[in-house]
This record gives sequence, C-alpha cells and structure tokens, in this order.
Amino acid sequence: MHIPKRRRHICRPPSPATVLRRSGWIALLFLPACMTGPSYPLPEPLPEVLEWSAGQALSGHFLGLDVRENDSGSLEDLFFAPGVKVTRVEGNSPAENAGFQVGDVLLKIGEQEVNDPSALEVLIDQSPVEEDVTLRVSRGDSVFDVKVQLASKGSTGPEAERVWRSDPSRTRAGWLTVGSGVRLVTADPRGPVANAGMKVGTLVTALDGEPVHSARSLIRRVQALPGGTKVRLETLDSEGDRGEVRLTLLSAPNRILNLHLPFLVDYTSSPDGDVVSLDLLDAWLIWLFHYERTGLERRWSILRFISFSSGIGELGQ
Repeated sequence: MHIPKRRRHICRPPSPATVLRRSGWIALLFLPACMTGPSYPLPEPLPEVLEWSAGQALSGHFLGLDVRENDSGSLEDLFFAPGVKVTRVEGNSPAENAGFQVGDVLLKIGEQEVNDPSALEVLIDQSPVEEDVTLRVSRGDSVFDVKVQLASKGSTGPEAERVWRSDPSRTRAGWLTVGSGVRLVTADPRGPVANAGMKVGTLVTALDGEPVHSARSLIRRVQALPGGTKVRLETLDSEGDRGEVRLTLLSAPNRILNLHLPFLVDYTSSPDGDVVSLDLLDAWLIWLFHYERTGLERRWSILRFISFSSGIGELGQ
C-alpha cells in the first residue's frame, strides 16, 4: 500500500521588493500635497512716495538697442549669464553704426557691468553724449571692445517708469529704479530693512562697494546670497547726506498655503493668513471637524450637523 507523502506548505514572508510594490499604490492615495509661500505680503508704497521717487526724468540719451536678460532660455534649467542679449537694433542708430547684431551680448558700458535692461537704461543716461563710450560685447566665442558715440533725443526725455519691485525673501522691501540708484519705497516693519533703521525714501547707491543701477539688479544680487549674510549698503537720505547701512539678509519666511492628505487632512490658507480652512477626516458627505476663519469671523462644525461661529459683525481697523 502506497501512502503519498504530504506536501508541506511553508509560509514565507514576501520579499521587501514585493511589499513595496504592493503597498506603493496604497501609499500614493495618502501621499500629502503641500505648497508654501511667503508668510505675508509687503505693504503697498504710499502714492506720494512713488511720485516723489520717480520724479527724475531721463535725459534721452540714445543707443538704439532693445535687450532682454541673458537667461538660458530653458525653464527646466534656468540660469542667468552675465550681460544682456540684444533682441533688436534700430536702424540708423549709434548701435547699428557700431555694427551691433541681434543675438550679441552687451557685457559692459565703460567699467560698469550690465546685467538687466533697467540698468542699461540708467547707464546710457549717465554716459556722455557725442564722446567715445567703450562697450564690451560678446558674439559667439569672441569678446570685443567697441567705441560708440551716443546720440541725444533732446533736452528732455520720458519720465522714469513708475514700477517698483518687491523682494519678499531677503530684504522684505520694495525698491524703485531712479536715475542715480535704487529708492526704498516700502518695507516690512518687522523686516531687516526696518530693523537696520532705513527709512522709506532712502536711496541706495552701492551694495558691498559695487554700484547699484536698478531695482532688479539689487534684488538679484541679494537673493543670490544665503539668509543671514551681512551686506553693506551705501545710501543717500532725502537731504542728500551720504551714509552706510549694515543689513542682515533674512531667510525667506514661509507659511503653508495648502496641505492635502486624502480623507484625513485638508488645509488651505491665503498668503496673508487672513483666510484659513481646515478639514479633518473628510468623507465628502460628512466630516469629523471643519474650521474656517475669514478675518475676524470664525466658524466651527463637528460631524457636519453641529456648527457655531463667532466674530460675525465685528469691525477691524
């Protein structure tokens, strides 16, 4: 009589790779989505500050170039190279007579580097008319020094453009390009500029000994430095007195604007923190807890059916 042997079933735990593969799709369902942003916006400049700061008019010096920043042109690998790239050469202009072509990169005017279009306008305005001005230009793998005589559009030119730029991450301030530097037009009262004692209206002429010609170039330079770096600003006050300010750059203050963990947590906030919403264990038809705040008004809801609120009708100053 033959008795078949019993097969032994050995229970082996799955391999780590199998566990990861099986749990991967489940984990994706609970993967949180999160977005952060500046914790609070900068205050708007007062209109009279903008009017006063932008009162300087350019004299109308004329080169005949349209330029843009010399970036890599790729959003996936964005970086800024020195100089500004020529996008158009105006006919019968000093630039055309000097041989400029579209695609050239203008690196310097005299001894001053040019890294953004606003700085180019200021440097052109400060250069002498009908005298030789040396421009350093890159074309392909060659660099040239070209002598150009600027033309004049007349005794008066267009007013400076009233566009201020904000720096929310390093100085927590707003800056405006003017003819002889960069004007401070607004600042976070809790930020590094205010802590250093700078007053709105102060003109910055140099950063760490290097001249500042535009708001964009100032912001790009400070944002390239790590938070906590100490910098030296050369300044002029409203009465024309020269000074110096030591400034400690801030690390960008961020707040969570959105945090989403499916079925468990859903949190959203406005950049200034004035509107906040929080849901816990949200199953669409019913939730465990819901909180919402808009200004002074607050609402709570438990199990969707029990709700109460406070702050309705209060006025804020």
